[in-house]
Parts: sequence; structure tokens; C-alpha cells
Amino acid sequence: MDLDTFKQINKAFDYLFDSLVITDLQGIITDWNKGSENLYGYSKEEVIGKPVNILHLPEDTEHITSEVISAVEKYGKWTGEVRMLHKDGSIGWIESMCVPLFDANNQLVGALGVNRDISDRINETKRLEHLAHYDQLTKIPNRYLVFDRIDHLIEQSERDMRNFALLFIDLDKFKIINDTKGHAFGDQVLIEVSLRLKQSIRNSDTVARIGGDEFVVLLENTIDKSNVSTLVESIMNAISRPFIINNEKLTVGCSIGVSVYPDEGITTDTLIAAADKGPCNKICVTAYH
Repeated sequence: MDLDTFKQINKAFDYLFDSLVITDLQGIITDWNKGSENLYGYSKEEVIGKPVNILHLPEDTEHITSEVISAVEKYGKWTGEVRMLHKDGSIGWIESMCVPLFDANNQLVGALGVNRDISDRINETKRLEHLAHYDQLTKIPNRYLVFDRIDHLIEQSERDMRNFALLFIDLDKFKIINDTKGHAFGDQVLIEVSLRLKQSIRNSDTVARIGGDEFVVLLENTIDKSNVSTLVESIMNAISRPFIINNEKLTVGCSIGVSVYPDEGITTDTLIAAADKGPCNKICVTAYH
């Protein structure tokens, strides 16, 4: 189908929900339908003559262009799910297909993009993934996510001949707080503990809540155990500071056990078990307040 014929047919599709975008060989928009206006927020007059990359995030343009060109050359079309940039600056997701357009002499003259808004589906998928992998109270990773990260880190560390450390943190006598102050009060303590833990570690490390009052900190690329001891002391100091919950001051005790890959274990289960041994472990600090 040549470009002129397609433009005529395109008028009949002006009210489709899908977005139809036509560009020339330089990626300049030459036509689009009302579905595109609804999707991107621009009128036809605003976009004709503009580069198609105004519809993408700047950091995505290069890899999208590369993928489209490669797929069209190899398969005759490209399909994928990419981010879109609305006129108002908001970001969404589209399911997109791109096919080449030829003139009456079978010469390549441009491309057709067919785009459908899938933002709601992507956002719902992300929401469900977050529910599955993050603790809903503290908003930090849960046991499933951190165990998965440990598995991957073991594979990477074995391949690269590196080691890492795992801290097992257990709050002391937390059940008494719940029983005497109530679960809502205890929840606020857990939230504050998670915040202090996040503030005590590097951006490359992970803190997770794996049980009621049990936390795990995953320290990547840890070589010197003295550095681990320093971090443990820093965490102990952070948690030992008084808590102010509902205008009430209290202190919380905790124990921190440490295991180092591969010295104390080469599987997730053995590393967790070694760190959970507490005083029997090689590096362990216990504080009571």
C-alpha cells in the first residue's frame, strides 16, 4: 500500500481508539488520527512537521529507534511496549507496532505506527508486583524479594569471586511492646526501625523485613570484615536511639548476627541460618536498653 492510499484510508480510521502515526524517512510526523490526539494530547496541527521523538522520553529515543530499525530490517515490522510522553509531561505506556510504508514504485517513504494505551495494565502489574515483593507496613522489601536477591548475588559472587555479608536483626522483647502498648504502637516502632536501617546502609545494599520483628540487611561487595563490624555498630547506634511514639519515649533492644559468603555458607538458607545463630556466630553484637 502506498503512502497516498494509506492517508485516504486513514481518514476512515480517524475515530479509532488506537493511535495511528505516519512519519517520513527522517522520522518527521506527516499525519495522524484523532486516536493519536486523544493518546498524546497534541492536535494534528501541533505535531505535523515535528519529529516523532517528541512522543518519547528523551532517554528512550535512541534505543527505541535502534530496536525499530533492526526489527523492521529483519522481520518487516516491529512490536513492543514502550513509555510514551504526553503533551502535559505525564508519562504512560503504549503497546506499539511499526511497519514501513512504500510508494507506488515500491520505494520506502516512511513508517506507520499503531499505538494503544496500556498504562492502566502496566500500572496494575507494577502494583501487584509491589504487593508481592514489598512489606506493606514498612514499604521495604519482604522475605521473598530479599531471598531472591540473595540467590542472584550468590550466583554473581561465585562467578566474579567476590564475597558479601548478610545481617540478621532481631528486635528484643518486641512482643512485650505489642502486648502492653498495642499493635498500632508496635507497628510505628517497626516503621521507625526500617527507616533507621535504610538510613544506615549504602544505596547498593538492601534492607528487608522477613518476619514480625526480624530484618535482614544484605551488604554487597563486602571484602573486609572490619567494615562489616563498623556498619553493625552504626546500625546498633541508630536503633538504640530513643523512639518517640505517640509522644511516648522508649528504647528498643536488638541482636545482630552476621554471615559472610562463602565463609559461613554458599546457599541462601545456610547464610540466613548462620546469621540467625546470634552469639554463636563469628560477628555478633547484642544490645539491651
